[in-house]
Amino acid sequence: MENQQIETTKPQTRLRVAVVALFVIETEVLLIHQMTFPEPDCWDLPGGGIEPHEPIREALRREVKEETGIENFEIDDLLTIAESFFPEGGDRVLHTINIIYQCSLPSKPTHLHSDESEIGPKGIQWVDMASVSQKSCSTRCWQALQVLGAGE
Repeated sequence: MENQQIETTKPQTRLRVAVVALFVIETEVLLIHQMTFPEPDCWDLPGGGIEPHEPIREALRREVKEETGIENFEIDDLLTIAESFFPEGGDRVLHTINIIYQCSLPSKPTHLHSDESEIGPKGIQWVDMASVSQKSCSTRCWQALQVLGAGE
C-alpha cells in the first residue's frame, strides 16, 4: 500500500507589531476614529506600526505625534499586549501584536490634529469611557479598557 500524503495548507500569515497609547483623564479616554483595515469605522487608540529599525518607545512617540499632534507626554507603564488575527481574504491572515502603554499628559490638550488619512470624520476626541462599547471600538482598544476595568 502506497503512502499518500494529505496536503494541508496553512494560511499565509502577515505579522504586524504596533505600539499604542492609552491616555485617560478623569473619566475620558483619548480616541481616534479609525478608518482603515483591519477594523474600519471604529474608535481606536493612537498608535501604529513599529519600523524595523525603531525602538518601541520612539515608535510610540512618533505615532502619537502623527495621529494627534501631541508631543509632550509621559510613557508611564506597559498596560497589556493585545493579540488578534484578522482574515485578509483568500488564505491570508493578519496577525497583530499590539503593545499598549498607559500614558499621561501634564494637562488635557484642547487642540488635537492629524494629517493622517486613516483618521475618520469623527476625528480625534476625548470620549467618556462609559459610552465606549465593544462594538464601537477596536479589539485592542476594548482589551486595554478591560484591563483598566472600564467599558460595559
